[in-house]
Amino acid sequence: MFLQNISKFISNYRFEQATAESVTTAKAAFLDFYGVAYRGMDENAPNIALNTVGEIFSGNFNSNLKSSVIGTTLKTDILSAAFINGVAAHVLELDDGHRGAQLHLGSIIFPTALSISEAYDLTGREFLEGVIVGYEVGILLGQLVNPKHRDKGFHTTGTIGTFVAGVVASKLLNLDEDQILNALGLCGTQAAGLLESDHGGSMGKVLHVGKAAFNGILSAMLARNGFTGSGSIFEGDEGFLKAMVFDDRNQDDDFSLDDALKNMETVRVRDIYFKKYPFCRHLHSSIDTALKLKASIGDEYDHIQNVAVKTYSVAAQHNNFHPKNLEELKQSLPYAVAISLVVGEINVDVINQLINYGLLENYSTVDTVNSIKNLVNGMVILSDDKLDELYPAKRPSNVIIKLDDEFRNGIFQNITFIPKGDFENPLQLRELIDKFKSLNPNYNVKNLTVIDSLEDYSMKFVVRKLNGG
Repeated sequence: MFLQNISKFISNYRFEQATAESVTTAKAAFLDFYGVAYRGMDENAPNIALNTVGEIFSGNFNSNLKSSVIGTTLKTDILSAAFINGVAAHVLELDDGHRGAQLHLGSIIFPTALSISEAYDLTGREFLEGVIVGYEVGILLGQLVNPKHRDKGFHTTGTIGTFVAGVVASKLLNLDEDQILNALGLCGTQAAGLLESDHGGSMGKVLHVGKAAFNGILSAMLARNGFTGSGSIFEGDEGFLKAMVFDDRNQDDDFSLDDALKNMETVRVRDIYFKKYPFCRHLHSSIDTALKLKASIGDEYDHIQNVAVKTYSVAAQHNNFHPKNLEELKQSLPYAVAISLVVGEINVDVINQLINYGLLENYSTVDTVNSIKNLVNGMVILSDDKLDELYPAKRPSNVIIKLDDEFRNGIFQNITFIPKGDFENPLQLRELIDKFKSLNPNYNVKNLTVIDSLEDYSMKFVVRKLNGG
């Protein structure tokens, strides 16, 4: 069985197998996650989640196992901490991901690993072991099922993400092969997440992340206590692949689980991407391209007569010209491009300020906002067949602007094939720290030095240091 082989890999994996590159990337991802989740706790969704958990359980936790809620002084049970931290890590749309696997990994892996590692006072070495296994299996499974899984309307971060959390939890709880197989079987029957939550501009998208972490840990803990799950949940006749990946009950002739298993040792954690802008990743190539054009025209954006964006079809589908709330705005390609052309570099504070100035309202007295809206009104979004052929290996976007005769009376265009933050076009560690500072200007970044030698400390100590203790 496919998951049996995965379980064996998880059980047998040791920290010593990790390359120096994988360990370095995992530490960078942890730093990035912590900064995003720390700021994310300022948003509505994680606070609603926190209050709801408190309402359900009324603070009556009869357990000595406690884990921290990032960005607060609160400690709660393992499941609740992972759930809340997962929501906080994804709510800003700034968490890491993988282009081929088409899912956000860090926002699931780290809440799961942190909650268990702190509660059980595991070592940083054990923590990293679980983290790296989570990335490797998550990338493998995501690449295996996509793009078909995503094209059927499933949010891979919620579905495959549940397996990922189960992998991390199983490793950190030191389950044996049979227990891991049961845990993954339970993950498969709880795997959920529909992209309509994304397109509908709701908080459902971030719920997928919190629930993936919650359900993965629950599955591992149930399996540890003897609860059984289906070992064939992935490839069985009524399992994950046939229900949620293939268009009919017959899988493709060129699809091979055996080939996927052979790739297990070639999965590279370094291939994850880090996000620079608080928008859906499918919009980032367009943002990068718009910023290149912005560098040419400066503040003369009012001379732009119209804008055309040619990109691959998945990105072009994010063509919401009338976002009603912050969640919809983060999925709006027209607004992402227009804001870039008018304002330049985009961050959370800029977006919040624009919203306060009436960006999502029918009327605004602020010239910057009205310039953005004018560009949106004169924009077309086009799916380009040639660019579509390059997806998902690349995520290309060609932005074309027409200027009026008072300025340059010409057409300017540029194209980006791989957005900033991917391995081929990376964010350097210095840029990740700058991102952290921008998100959390009052945080003492000296606390982050504990991550440099993470494997030498206990995770309770690491969390205490990150919290300023």
